[in-house]
Amino acid sequence: MTNSIDWPNGASEAKESDEPDITSRLIDLIKAIPKYKQRQLLDWLNKWDLRGKRKHNRKSCLISVDYSTPERFYREFIQDISAGGLYIETREPLSKGDGISLTFSVPNSQVPIRVTGKIVRAEESGIAVEFKKISKYQEEIMSSLLKKM
Repeated sequence: MTNSIDWPNGASEAKESDEPDITSRLIDLIKAIPKYKQRQLLDWLNKWDLRGKRKHNRKSCLISVDYSTPERFYREFIQDISAGGLYIETREPLSKGDGISLTFSVPNSQVPIRVTGKIVRAEESGIAVEFKKISKYQEEIMSSLLKKM
């Protein structure tokens, strides 16, 4: 079974015999675009590669979050969230695999959520965090929040 992709401008999926030409052409095109566009392309490709692999659907948001690593405290914004994790936009040089403690409040809730997580993806534009342990109460609050979004 082949996954179908909606390619722009009528492009179609390539045959395996075309791969060397496609790869070299892609490399040439990527080298020719500015660095900031290369970063945007990389972010898009990373997100595209994750489609269908997530256990939980993510919802876009803008929620203030305080988080810390063993070295330092930070304050940033959550860009998207799910029952299993979240994405924080940050320029801080954090690493995949690092443990992280997070505190954030959800709209219409007076009790902040405090959870621990693990950085599962670190990019120039931000970090993806998977929750390690979440209490039943926090899970209910998260589910309620996600249903309202």
